Amino acid sequence: MEDPVIALVRFLVIKRLAGNSSMLMAVKEYFVDGVSPSSISYKYKVSKFRVRGYIQRVTEKTRNSYLASSIIKQVFPVILEVEPAVIKVNEKYVCLLCDQSFNNEITVENHLRRKHEEHINKTIKEVLESVKELSTSS
Repeated sequence: MEDPVIALVRFLVIKRLAGNSSMLMAVKEYFVDGVSPSSISYKYKVSKFRVRGYIQRVTEKTRNSYLASSIIKQVFPVILEVEPAVIKVNEKYVCLLCDQSFNNEITVENHLRRKHEEHINKTIKEVLESVKELSTSS
């Protein structure tokens, strides 16, 4: 079983690389700021069921919402500094790493996991090292 910190950071990094910043903001607002799923869904114009799905996936990764909150609080600023590997152009998603285009976000995330695993792992390592540096310098 994967370490909860690494599992959650991997999940958040993949979302960031896929260009899904609204999901990251939704998760941060729920776990760190304490905003309700319905308020988040209204703000980001996604269904509250989707927001609850994000929350459930994060909680499953850490097996504890308090741990999730603590991890997100530490890694969120660093993850926002990660450059997305995918951009949306005219309703299509384009991978900047290999110029392949996709029709939806799910396909993009699967592509990143299959074709660019080394980039994901490198990014996770960089995020964890940055968080470690921040915590030791404080």
